[in-house]
Amino acid sequence: MQVKQKETFIQSFGGLNFIHNYLKANNFSELALNHLGSRNLTAQYSYGELLRQLFFIAAIGGDTLDESNYLKYQLQDHPDLKIASPDTIEYAFQELRQQTRQVTSASGAVHQINEHSSFNKLLVTLCSNLLLSAGGSYMMDYDGHTLENTKVDNAFTYKQTEGYYPVVCSINKMPVYMQNRNGNTPESYGQKDVIETAINNCKEKNISINAFRADACCYEKSTIEYLEFLGITFYIRAENCRSLMDALTDEPDWQPGMLGNKKVEVCSIEERIFGEKKYRRIVAYRYKKKGQLSIDDTNGYRYYAIVTSDTEASPLECINIYNQRGCDGEHHFEELDHDFNWNKLPFDNIEMNTIYMYGMLVAYLLFNAVKIAFAKGINFIDKTMRIKNFILHFVTLPAKWIKTGRRWILNIYTTKDYSALWSS
Repeated sequence: MQVKQKETFIQSFGGLNFIHNYLKANNFSELALNHLGSRNLTAQYSYGELLRQLFFIAAIGGDTLDESNYLKYQLQDHPDLKIASPDTIEYAFQELRQQTRQVTSASGAVHQINEHSSFNKLLVTLCSNLLLSAGGSYMMDYDGHTLENTKVDNAFTYKQTEGYYPVVCSINKMPVYMQNRNGNTPESYGQKDVIETAINNCKEKNISINAFRADACCYEKSTIEYLEFLGITFYIRAENCRSLMDALTDEPDWQPGMLGNKKVEVCSIEERIFGEKKYRRIVAYRYKKKGQLSIDDTNGYRYYAIVTSDTEASPLECINIYNQRGCDGEHHFEELDHDFNWNKLPFDNIEMNTIYMYGMLVAYLLFNAVKIAFAKGINFIDKTMRIKNFILHFVTLPAKWIKTGRRWILNIYTTKDYSALWSS
């Protein structure tokens, strides 16, 4: 193999230039400024510029803040794009960090809660401006996530591992609220307040929540009554308590159905829950359990129940709506862990790591906004792409900035058609 090396600098990730233009056109830095405020007058980089840099690190496949140095090398010829050092990002995060609230429960467990209200409002604004239709009505999902780590202030989770346990409210997989907790704090803790704040934040941006979905962590009287008061249709996994199991095993009207490829039997009953006189709709399904039975299995069946305020849909339709939370309400955790580095937290305390997690939530939203916008004009981008495919097909692009006369021109070296982005 003969090789001839030409010592000419060319960017390897030229697609970042188009992403930078998109963020400028949509005033991302101004949005960040409006929510997070301005830095010291002597600071060279705004919060918006540093959050954009986190997105760029993820968009070249980087997984540490030190990738900023390689990013600076790759974008060295850009006429106006500035790249900060890893230390600068850390200093800015120290400015944004919030004090952790500690609450001791009746059992003596110490719960550590950390969140940033301005970041949470920024998440909603980004969704409203770039991803959701203002005035639209949406389903909100609530879920928690075990984030295993070895930080000095972590705690044991219910999975008997060490880490944090953040909870996230999302719409169409897009996070609109996040609260970080230590590992020993269950997702059910304080969930009514989290849900209420998330819904109010959405309401401020003219995003209407008309439906809600969650697992058994939200099977709580105060939460269900709050959703009923607002008229929000809910689908919440019911705990298999003794009274509910007795009602389901005594129910004679089970109808056959299919959930995916599984044969099940479904029913709908009216049942009193939480010791109240009020009846609520319970839809349930069961299937014959083969092999070893558990203590929750009755008469050879395994039962699953959902409490819902949906009085129109059939039992099977309600169950299918609830089961979609596996795609819409949980799948984003996998992407946040593996594509946006939640599983590689850079700092040694929950306060700094919470800010980093918020930064990566912002990067995740920007990635989805860019991907959806560019997919409208470019046939080699699909809006369902994970970031690895996006890097391979779009971001990886030989490019070079050249100044001709008084104008800067971006030369790209490819046979792909990027022309739809030239004027964006």
